[in-house]
Amino acid sequence: MSTNVLVIENDAISDLALEITQAVLARAGEAQSVMEDESGLLALARALSDFFQIAGALEMGAAQLAQDELDELCAYGLDLLDRLAFLVRKVEIMDKRDTVARMFAAMGVWVARRGATIDNLEGTADGFGMVVNATSAPAELRALCALMEEVIQAASVRLQLDENRGDAWRPWRVINLNAGIAATRSLDPELMDRTFQAMGRRLPYDMPEFLADGMRQAAFQNVPDAVKDVMRKHLEHWPRNAPH
Repeated sequence: MSTNVLVIENDAISDLALEITQAVLARAGEAQSVMEDESGLLALARALSDFFQIAGALEMGAAQLAQDELDELCAYGLDLLDRLAFLVRKVEIMDKRDTVARMFAAMGVWVARRGATIDNLEGTADGFGMVVNATSAPAELRALCALMEEVIQAASVRLQLDENRGDAWRPWRVINLNAGIAATRSLDPELMDRTFQAMGRRLPYDMPEFLADGMRQAAFQNVPDAVKDVMRKHLEHWPRNAPH
């Protein structure tokens, strides 16, 4: 998987969704047994097609929406992708998991670039997690950091308040941790410094363990001293067992 195929354009995202939809339709019998409505699968396919037509018009400037209408449309689109991804999981179409991840990651950025507020972050956060884990090129990791930052900036106030800290898999935590992982693996000291500062504001309770784990891994790898210096500086600011 490569960010070279993470294209933030409506047509490209629509193509990914179509590829996934066709894979689900090829196993329609199994998919229908998961859905309560017998016509649900075809209705979902039509709804996705309609959504991407409207999204294309927005992208080209051929249509405009008020802010609340834009937020509603984008939330609807993300909900449709959730339903599609649910079927992929239930029917166990394992060879489309990467495609689902790219679709969600790209869609999250697309929504952010339209100026919409993102309140449903789960699919996008998980998608970026898979993309980050499959990426090793420093330039691509830097690009992923920038894309995740766009999504994070577009997250709703509800998500940013991060009140449900008992859920380790909450999307706000997942996407911010993956931004930190991507920055660290990029071996770019300036990017790491900026990302860790942002993480300190967004995930203060996770910083001591995150940085300690990073230092442990760096000790066994050929990591430049400048990278270790950044991690050491932030670790001194976020020592373990210290009050936040």
